[in-house]
Amino acid sequence: MVGQRLAADCQIIAPIESTYWWAGEIQRSEEWLLLMKTTIGRFEELARRVRELHSYEVPQIVAVALVAGTADYLEWIRRETTPASSE
Repeated sequence: MVGQRLAADCQIIAPIESTYWWAGEIQRSEEWLLLMKTTIGRFEELARRVRELHSYEVPQIVAVALVAGTADYLEWIRRETTPASSE
């Protein structure tokens, strides 16, 4: 995702133990949580790529609002998620 400029960075938090409903039953599994920073303009493309690569039928893909950040950090995210041809 970072190499394709869909995300400025990706943090991997793993392993985690998840418990959830699926196919009418409670499931438990070991999963890996990825936190990827992107812009709202790149979210749909990032989500589409995650779906293409993920083994789950319904992977967890959510946007968490960034309510504040330093100007230089937010600019870095914007800059690093701009496709190379647009720079």
